[in-house]
Amino acid sequence: MKTFYIVRHGETLLNLLNRSQGWADSPLTKKGIRQAVNLGEKVRQQAITFDAAFSSDTGRARQTAQVILDHSGNGETPIKELFDLREASFGLFEGADNDEMWEEGGKAVGEPDMSRKSPIDQKIKALTGIKKLDTIDYAEDFHDLKRRILALKHTMMQTEAANILVVTHSLYICCMLYVLIGEDLTIGKVPNCSVTKMTYNSNKNFKLEYIGRTQEL
Repeated sequence: MKTFYIVRHGETLLNLLNRSQGWADSPLTKKGIRQAVNLGEKVRQQAITFDAAFSSDTGRARQTAQVILDHSGNGETPIKELFDLREASFGLFEGADNDEMWEEGGKAVGEPDMSRKSPIDQKIKALTGIKKLDTIDYAEDFHDLKRRILALKHTMMQTEAANILVVTHSLYICCMLYVLIGEDLTIGKVPNCSVTKMTYNSNKNFKLEYIGRTQEL
């Protein structure tokens, strides 16, 4: 059996400024570093060891992963950075006000009340609108993310590791769960440096243990 500890990166400067952040990157804030340190210490206290560690190839995910490993007693575990773990690209809307981006994306698909606090199923619809409005041809919709997630699944199945740390992004985590577990999930907020736990058994099935937990892992 494989166990995946899927972590959203710590708070970043663009998070703090309520700016969209997909392929765009910004450093962890002081709070974000503390979040990663605290999570690492919880991992150590609960005697969790990682046989492998993967992160998005963005700086915020890489830094979060390294801080967690360093403070959990897993500092010797190498991090493999993967493009497939990147957040959705928002194209022309990268760095834009979060609420404005989701509102415009929602309007483009007939959902005028969309905001950054909208449920994940509505945000997935809005990704289609964001891609439709993107004039630089970089934005990704759910189908684009699904291709990357399935490529990630193939990569994960190749590793012989049993306990695996994965550091990525909030919307990506939600889409990952939709693809690997099922689109009937009710997904609330995925806080910075929270853990979503998933297992993969000998019957080749993924099982969701919990979403967005920050305490007992």
